[in-house]
Amino acid sequence: MQVHDLTLMLSLWIASLTGATLLFVISKMTQTITGTRVWSLAMLLLSCAYLSQLTMQNLEVQWRVLTFNTFLILGHSAWLIGTWQFVKRTPTRQKIVWLILPVLLISWLTATLIPERELRITLIGIWLIAVRCHYAWVLYKHTRQDRNEFLAARIAIGLVFLEVFFSVLYTLQGALGNLPQIGGAFNWVAGYTWLAALLGILAGAPILLLLSAGRFVKELEFAANHDLLTGLLNRRGLARHLNELLPLSKRKCDSLTVMMIDLDHFKRVNDLYGHHSGDRAIVCIAQVLQNQFRSADLLARWGGEEFCLVLFDMQPDMAVACANKLQSTFAQHSLQLGLGKTPLTISIGIACSREISQQGFETTQNQADSALYDAKHAGRNCVKVASMTLSLLEDTL
Repeated sequence: MQVHDLTLMLSLWIASLTGATLLFVISKMTQTITGTRVWSLAMLLLSCAYLSQLTMQNLEVQWRVLTFNTFLILGHSAWLIGTWQFVKRTPTRQKIVWLILPVLLISWLTATLIPERELRITLIGIWLIAVRCHYAWVLYKHTRQDRNEFLAARIAIGLVFLEVFFSVLYTLQGALGNLPQIGGAFNWVAGYTWLAALLGILAGAPILLLLSAGRFVKELEFAANHDLLTGLLNRRGLARHLNELLPLSKRKCDSLTVMMIDLDHFKRVNDLYGHHSGDRAIVCIAQVLQNQFRSADLLARWGGEEFCLVLFDMQPDMAVACANKLQSTFAQHSLQLGLGKTPLTISIGIACSREISQQGFETTQNQADSALYDAKHAGRNCVKVASMTLSLLEDTL
């Protein structure tokens, strides 16, 4: 079956314009997901390339070729740049210039000053193959956040390899001078190359939509379960993790320890130095906590200047020692904040339980909260252990 090149160009124009519209719409919805808007621009530029072939058939060949190649180069460059941005590898301006400028110069030279069609098709074809292969490599390397993203990326990579296969054939045929002008006689290599490009856009646009929507859902889920200032779990996130971990920990651990940690005189810090400095103090506590404790421990910002730390299989005496070390470490780090010559301090309440369950956590957390309240009333900058935990502490000494 023979399909005229211009018929394929019309299909490519409609598909790429539709893809550009859909990607632009989702980019407005997922503004925190970088790359989607650039993907939309890439599709728009490609649609302009295909439209030029439909509307410029009566112009001189060199201007038609120059226009088509310019939009094609810019479109595929934007596609790759958007992918870099999507995986948080935003390129420098210098890298973008080296990606686009040399091949645009080659396109201009071989269309005007040195009108060598075979050379032009060869050089631009090699560039396009390299760009598409790099796009596939970026997806393969950096899109593994979940199973759906992994699968979508692998489908996209498979489509790219199909495009690259026909692009290699197209480039070889062009280098040998066996390709007619677009809109001329039918050539099966050219026809199937544009058909592969059409398939890439028809399937590629939904895949890009799926990748963008998937990242957006992930960010919403992260925001729902984490504190945006510190990156720690919030109460909801802590409860969710506990629901997952407690059944497993019950079989492996014999104790559950909760620390409630509060920054002393936080209101005074905000009043004297401003809320920005108060936020810096909160972040400082979070960083010290993350560095001081095990990755298996659960750490959450409980609210305001208060933090909750859940430790599995830690004896009360070890928890008290860790709390004292935490106080001294935070005091040292707080001096680097430039909030006066006196270090900031924290008060800590500790409670321990042998019951590893949701109810056990709630009871232990309430006890640790009461111990924290006692620490505040005892003058702050101290560690207090819940009364029911003292007997456990005495047993370990």
